Amino acid sequence: MVREAIAARRDFTFGEVTVAFREGRVELRGPRSGPDATALADTIEALPEHLRSDDHGRYRPLSGARTMPGNWRVSLPEKLTEAAIEAIYPQALLHQQQAARGTLRVVTFEDVVARQRGRYRVAGELGAAGRERARDALCGRCVRTPVWAGNAASAADIPCPEPCSVMIALCREAALWQREPPQASSPDPQVPFADFLTPGNEVREACLARTPAGATHG
Repeated sequence: MVREAIAARRDFTFGEVTVAFREGRVELRGPRSGPDATALADTIEALPEHLRSDDHGRYRPLSGARTMPGNWRVSLPEKLTEAAIEAIYPQALLHQQQAARGTLRVVTFEDVVARQRGRYRVAGELGAAGRERARDALCGRCVRTPVWAGNAASAADIPCPEPCSVMIALCREAALWQREPPQASSPDPQVPFADFLTPGNEVREACLARTPAGATHG
């Protein structure tokens, strides 16, 4: 677990972030970081501020999405390591620890959909095959492991205990696509990450690409 690595002051990688301990300080680096990496302000607050948008300037609705902007680094007192990880991946350390102890509360897709009211209740109409396609398209772009779907998480993984709101939104659209399948388009990195209504959205197009021709159910 990450907390063990932190206690031992042992370098590690967590999600898309690499963490290294250096003489009382900890350096965190984002993906694709080289010698010219942008140095962020040496504060916890600088992390969520910088990670709010991806390299294309799109808002990141999922902290775990593999859309983290690249080539940045921050140096902090090592006592702030856990706080820094929490700022980057909220509740990741807690969920990892709970999974190791067997106390992680897992909430199924069915339970989450049953709580929905209004426009998102239609997500429950999506069949098992459609949910799997949506999960592959979205969760495959996230550093968290969807244990809510029965996926096994190792001690080094970040377990995801329940479907997020972005997943429910995608499943709502996928359920509507069952009634009237849309035309596929080429992925467009300028389309917002969770804008599943717009052709070119990368998650939408990945989901449609996984849908068998003529499929109208599931």
